[in-house]
Amino acid sequence: MKWEEMFFGKCFISDLGGEQVVENGDKEELLLDRYAVWSPMPGGKSHQIVEIGSNLESLMEKYHIPQDRVCVLVQ
Repeated sequence: MKWEEMFFGKCFISDLGGEQVVENGDKEELLLDRYAVWSPMPGGKSHQIVEIGSNLESLMEKYHIPQDRVCVLVQ
C-alpha cells in the first residue's frame, strides 16, 4: 500500500530520528524537536506540518493519532 493511500485525509506523525543538534554562528547549540504532526490540506491529497514536539504520547493524544499512524525513521 502506498503511503498516500494509508494517510489520505488523516493526520499522522513522522519520527525524525534521534536527537538532532544544530549550531548557529555563535556556537550556540539548539536541540531540534523529534516528532512532526502532519494534517491533511483541503482535498486531502497533501499534508502540512501543524506542530512539532518531543513528547510523542502527548502529540498522539492531542491529535487522536493511533500508533499505526506514527512513521518511524529506519536507520
